[in-house]
Amino acid sequence: MEQYLLAVAGLLSFIITGVSSLQCYQCLINPPLGQYYNTTKNLCVHFDYTERFIVDCPFSTMCMKQEFHLDIQNGVRITGVLLDCANQKNEYHDYKNGKWSPKMEILEPYEEGCSEVDDKGERTTPTKYCYCRSNLCNSSPNSNHEGYTDIMGVIMVFNLMKYINSLR
Repeated sequence: MEQYLLAVAGLLSFIITGVSSLQCYQCLINPPLGQYYNTTKNLCVHFDYTERFIVDCPFSTMCMKQEFHLDIQNGVRITGVLLDCANQKNEYHDYKNGKWSPKMEILEPYEEGCSEVDDKGERTTPTKYCYCRSNLCNSSPNSNHEGYTDIMGVIMVFNLMKYINSLR
């Protein structure tokens, strides 16, 4: 009976305090591979701040926003954005007392704020990663608020590449 009361007290405490996992916006740049996914409605090109883009992040303490730029001909720059939970879940196996057992921990490898990835001399697309700790904090159109992100540019590049390939 005592265990039952403790379980009920724990459940009530959870309900009263409203403790839940962090919520972040999530949108994809490309649909995942495979025929069983129906996530084209969650592409970043359709992002509209509605609840269909909100996900729970039980294994993360931060939201993430990734901005990348693609320079095409004539000095045109296209900016794309990816929104998601920060990748903080670390799964591994621990060997203790002659047995292997699965373990999981939440790492804290990121600092709040934005930083650009150094390409170290490689010819890569400039990428900025932004991390924040509050619910739905990865929703701003642009992390530095100096402009607006052109998600539709990604579609334009896709169509441009499709057109170029059709000419061959």
